Amino acid sequence: MITKKKRYGIYLIGLLVLAFGIVMVKKANLGVSPITSIPSAASNLTPLTLGTTQTLFHVFCIGLQALLVRRITLSLLLQLPLSVAFGVLIDLYMAVLPFSPEQFLPRCGVCMVGIVCTALGLVCVVSVDMILTAPDSLSRLISRLTGRPLGRIKLMLDMLWTVLSTAVEWLLLGTVLSVGLGTAASALLTGNLVTLFQRWFRPLAEAAGESRETG
Repeated sequence: MITKKKRYGIYLIGLLVLAFGIVMVKKANLGVSPITSIPSAASNLTPLTLGTTQTLFHVFCIGLQALLVRRITLSLLLQLPLSVAFGVLIDLYMAVLPFSPEQFLPRCGVCMVGIVCTALGLVCVVSVDMILTAPDSLSRLISRLTGRPLGRIKLMLDMLWTVLSTAVEWLLLGTVLSVGLGTAASALLTGNLVTLFQRWFRPLAEAAGESRETG
C-alpha cells in the first residue's frame, strides 16, 4: 500500500511528463497526437496559445460528459481546475523549450521522445486512480455507457478529432498543419507503449487501489 503523499506525487509527475510529451510531439513539427489535433488546429487558426486551446478543448469534453450523464457531478467540477493547470503547463513547456529541429531524423527523434513520455505520463496518472484529464475521462464514460471496450472508444474519438482538425485546417487554411507522420506514429505506438508501461506499473496500481479503499 502506498501513502496519499506518494499517490499525489506520482500523479503530479505523471501530469508533468504527459504535458512534456505533448509539447515534444508538437515541437517535432511532424503532426501532433490525435487527442491534441483539435487544440493544435484551433491554435493555428487563432491568436490563442496551444495551452489555452487545450484548456478550452478539455472544457468542451467536460461539457459533453455533463450532457451524457445529464447532471454536473463533483468529478466533472474537479476536472475544470485540472484542465486550466494542464493548459498552463503546456504553455510553460512551449516557452522554455524553444527549439524546433529542422532536419527529418532529429524531428523523428524528438517525436519519439514525446510519444514515449505521453504514454508514460498517462500510465502514471491512471495507475494512481485519481482525476483523469477530460478527454480521457470522456472516453471512459462513453465506454461505460455503451459497454464497448475503452480502447475501441478511444480509437474512434481519436479518429474523430483527427478528421475534424484536418477538415477545418484544409477548409480555412488551405493546408493541414496539425496532422502528419507524428499523428500516425502517436496513434500506432502510444497504445502499445501504454500496455507495456502498465505491466511495469501494475504493482503500483494495485497498491494505489488498496490505499484508496483504506483511506
